Order: sequence, then C-alpha cells, then structure tokens
Amino acid sequence: MVLPNLDGRAIEEDAMPALPEDSEHSVSLSHVILTLSGVGTRMLEGLALALSEEGASVEQWRILQLVSRLGSPSMGDLAAYSGLPNASLSRIVDALEDNASVYRLPAPNDRRRITVRLSDHGAGRLGRMNTIVSAWESSAIALIGAENAHALAAAVDGTAERLGIHRVQPA
Repeated sequence: MVLPNLDGRAIEEDAMPALPEDSEHSVSLSHVILTLSGVGTRMLEGLALALSEEGASVEQWRILQLVSRLGSPSMGDLAAYSGLPNASLSRIVDALEDNASVYRLPAPNDRRRITVRLSDHGAGRLGRMNTIVSAWESSAIALIGAENAHALAAAVDGTAERLGIHRVQPA
C-alpha cells in the first residue's frame, strides 16, 4: 500500500521492517521512540519544505518564536528552552542577525550577558512564517486526522511535563 508523506511524497507502507515486540513491558517505549523518531522526521521534512518559502529553517523559526515569547532572552535562556547545543544556537542566531531578524545587546543589569531581541523586520518575518506554519499544520492535521493530532499533542505535552522539559507556547 502507498501512503502519502507529510511533504507530499509517496511512501511504501512496508518501507520500514517491523521490529519484534518488546514482551518484557506492557508498553514498548523502544518501539514508541523509534516510531516517534520517524514521525518527527517526516513532519520536520514537511515543515522545512513549507518554511523554505520564506527562506527560513525550522530551527530559525523555533528561535524567532522563543525570542518573541521570552522578550529579550539571554543566549543561555535560548539554549535551555530550545535544547540546542551552544555552537548550533550561535550559528542560528548569527544567521538571524545577518538577515536583520534579531540583534544582540548586552543585558542592562549585567554587561557580560548577551540578550537577543527581535527586530521589526524579524517580527514581520515571524508573522509570515507563522502563517506558513499554520497552513502546513492544517494540511498535516487533515492528513493524520484531528483525533490523532490531539492525542499526539496531549501525549507529547504530558511526557514533556513529566520529564521536566521546558516548553514555550508558539504564537
């Protein structure tokens, strides 16, 4: 059977071999992790394709979202909330700064700390990205079904909360 991918390409249902069931546990978290990784990859591919219309990456959109939500976060705050390594975060912020979406300033109370702020250009760009993401979300929900989308969101949110993962709501 051929199934549609979130980025529009067709995939074979049997493209990935089935893994043996985990009989030791009533819930096979190893299976969940492997499947979730595949789902995440497919969804990120679709979102990346959609955001390419604005010339942005998923990571750039995520960082702009965080900067917008957190006000003027420090690089440390962005690293904590994004889960990105410092080197990767610096490259993303550098690229956003190069296209005038954000700017860095010393924190007013500690000149050693650097804060990241959204520029007017960045706010407009983020607005366009959010429109693109909203359209992508609508098509993704139509593909996977609203009930599955709500169940997935609830499961991921509950798991993140139990694991103490920082979460900032997107716009």
